[in-house]
Amino acid sequence: MRLRFALGAALVVLLPLDCAYAQGTAWKIWAGHESFTFRDVARSRPPVDGSPVVWRGSGPTLTVGHERSRPFRLHRFEATASTDGGFVYDSGVDVTSRPGGDSATFVAGRYDYLRYFRRHLFVDGVQAAIGVRGLGERRGLKHQYGADIALEETDVTGTVAYIAALRVTRFRRLGVDVELADGATLAHGTQRHSSDVESTDVSWGAGWRTDFAARADVRLTSRTSLQASYRREGEGLLFDHRSYASGRRAVMVGVLYAR
Repeated sequence: MRLRFALGAALVVLLPLDCAYAQGTAWKIWAGHESFTFRDVARSRPPVDGSPVVWRGSGPTLTVGHERSRPFRLHRFEATASTDGGFVYDSGVDVTSRPGGDSATFVAGRYDYLRYFRRHLFVDGVQAAIGVRGLGERRGLKHQYGADIALEETDVTGTVAYIAALRVTRFRRLGVDVELADGATLAHGTQRHSSDVESTDVSWGAGWRTDFAARADVRLTSRTSLQASYRREGEGLLFDHRSYASGRRAVMVGVLYAR
């Protein structure tokens, strides 16, 4: 009985459907606010041991993107830039303000390929997809310790991930997309210690990255849509002599224009 049910569910998802999604290209621009957290990790093997203190800041973020859709396929390109400030040390018990020189900047480019199953999932208007993601990012982190002492870190990372997605198009003017991506990261990092004597440490690292995104799309006209999105990103990186975990959360609003 269980085997029959599993085969039936697989057929429901994978068998072709007569209708297809519209083809076309579109441009979008989003702006919003993000928060960034950073935590040193002393031990990455179980049991994981990390600092109880989180370095936390926030700031504006901007995304520009281009999409090409075909029946049951989506190609998506995005470029994102953000800068965070107003950092504090948060121990969970107390919050201590950091010097104004503390900062974090991010510049990233991303390509997603999604393949939607032809059959609607359980009910009409709900469709599942799988895909792959390629992501390149450059981040700059600066910790200020007094007027003449600073620690600056520049990391360049590349990530390859799988994507599991779900979209809902049951309503005439409202669409909802949910995505989960998980993958492996390769990183090249440079640390610069500035004081009376300057030193530079260059190393390679690796780690993991998990992204979650939810987006609502409200159609305004036949060509334009208003979009709102929530993103949550988590990452852990292990270098030769250091390791850390970081997270970013962003709420963004934007416009999509279809040609």
